Amino acid sequence: SDLAAESVLRFEPVAYEAGRQMRDEIAEGLTVCGDGERLRQLLGILLDNGIKYAPEGSFVQLTLRQQERQAVLTVENGGEPIPPEHLPHLFERFYRADASRSDHGSSGLGLSIAQAIAHDHGGAIRAESDARSTRFVVTLPLKR
Repeated sequence: SDLAAESVLRFEPVAYEAGRQMRDEIAEGLTVCGDGERLRQLLGILLDNGIKYAPEGSFVQLTLRQQERQAVLTVENGGEPIPPEHLPHLFERFYRADASRSDHGSSGLGLSIAQAIAHDHGGAIRAESDARSTRFVVTLPLKR
């Protein structure tokens, strides 16, 4: 929970400069076991992508909640939906859903790194997209 709140604070100026709003809804006291720096990197990748691909004037929302014995982290941004046929490939190295997503100055490695970090911590990551928003959902086992 603390790492998620810290990451939102770290990215608020970035979002502001890009003309986006940061929102968060973070459950208190959630703890996972793992490498804090790598988890910070995972959060940074997802927040950075959310800010890059959200239209100006829209939002980026980070939500952290508990679901059974897992922490569920969601980073959501408004904007054009990602076509369903592209969603399974987003975590492949260098994959681009379309040409308009390749002009943001990134290497195309972020989501594959995020997936590796989630897996290394016993978790999973998935992408969802619809007319309302695009969401990246990470599930990690909670510390017992």
